[in-house]
Amino acid sequence: MSKQAAETASGPLSLVARLLAEYCARNGLRLEIDPEIGHAGYIEAPNGRRSWFKGTHFDLNPLGAAEIANDKAYAAHFLKQAGFNVPRGVLVSAPAMIDAICRKNPARAGKMTGPDQALSFAEKAGFPVFIKPNDGQEGIDVVKVSSPYQLETGLARLFGHHDHLLVQEAVSGRDIRIVVLEGKVLCAVERRSAEVRGDGVRTVEALLEHMPGQTRADYRLLSELAEQGLTLESVPETGQSVRLLPAANLSSGGTGSIVTDALCGAFKEIAVSAGEVLGLTYFGVDMLVPDLSDPAGGYTILEVNAAPGLNQLHRLGAEQAAVAEAAYSRVFDALARRLAS
Repeated sequence: MSKQAAETASGPLSLVARLLAEYCARNGLRLEIDPEIGHAGYIEAPNGRRSWFKGTHFDLNPLGAAEIANDKAYAAHFLKQAGFNVPRGVLVSAPAMIDAICRKNPARAGKMTGPDQALSFAEKAGFPVFIKPNDGQEGIDVVKVSSPYQLETGLARLFGHHDHLLVQEAVSGRDIRIVVLEGKVLCAVERRSAEVRGDGVRTVEALLEHMPGQTRADYRLLSELAEQGLTLESVPETGQSVRLLPAANLSSGGTGSIVTDALCGAFKEIAVSAGEVLGLTYFGVDMLVPDLSDPAGGYTILEVNAAPGLNQLHRLGAEQAAVAEAAYSRVFDALARRLAS
C-alpha cells in the first residue's frame, strides 16, 4: 500500500479506513477517501459501481432501518412490540423543545413528555434509573441517578445539549455486545465499565493516574464514586473494585473480552432476530444477561447499533485486534459482493 493510501493530510488513517485500503488493494477495488481525516468516501468496483461509507456506516443497512435503530425510544418500542425484552422507559423532551413544537403544532406538543412525567416514571420504576441521549453513541452522557434531586439536575444538565432524553429503569446483568452480519454472529464481546482496584494504600485519585485523561475528566466520575460511598480522597481496600463510570462502553475507558464461544446459541439467535426485526443487515446488539450460558436467566436488550465500531476493541490486545480485523474483513466481503452483483 502506498504512503498516500496509508495516510491523510492529518496523519495515519483510522483503523476502518486502513483496513479498507488494504482490502481494496488486494481485491482490485478503487478507494476514494477524504484527504483530511479519512473518515468518509467510497469504494469502486471495475464495473463502475460504488459503495459509500462514513465512519463505520456502510452501504449495508436501509436508511430508514438505520434511523430507527439510532432512535433508542423508537427501537425499544418496535422491539417490545415484536416480543423482545427491553427496559421500561420514557422519552422526555426538553421544555424549550416542547414550547417550540407547541407554537407550530399544539396537538403534537400536548403528547410530548416533560420532566414531571420523568419523575413520575422514576418513582414508579424505582431508583436508580438511567438517563441517556435518545440518539447518543459510545455511552456519552449516560447518567445513573438515585434520587429525585439527581434526576432533576441530570435532566437539566443534559437538556443543555440534547433535545430528547430517554429515562430507563436500571437492569442488572453482564453487558454483552453481539455483532451480526447477514444473519451470522461475527463476534460477541463482554464489556466492563472503567474501574480501578484498591491496594489499601493509595487514594482513588492516585489510582486514577494510569487511566485515560477523558475518564479522569468525566463529569460523571464523582457521582459514580458517591454511589459507592467513595470520594477521590478515599482509600479502597486491597482488591476492592471501584467503578468509575455508569456505562460499560469501551470508548469511555471500559474493557472488553471475547465471549463468542461462551455465549449460548439462544442469545445469539435473539440478537440476530432483534436486528432483523428492525430491518438491519449489519448491526450490534447490546444485551444484559445474568448468565452467558443459560438462557433461563433471561435477557434485556438495551439498544441496537446500526454502525457498530470495533476500533476500541482493536486496541485492547492481540486477540481482540484479530477478532475486529476478521469482522471488518467479512463486512468488506459483503460490500464487494453487492458491488459485483
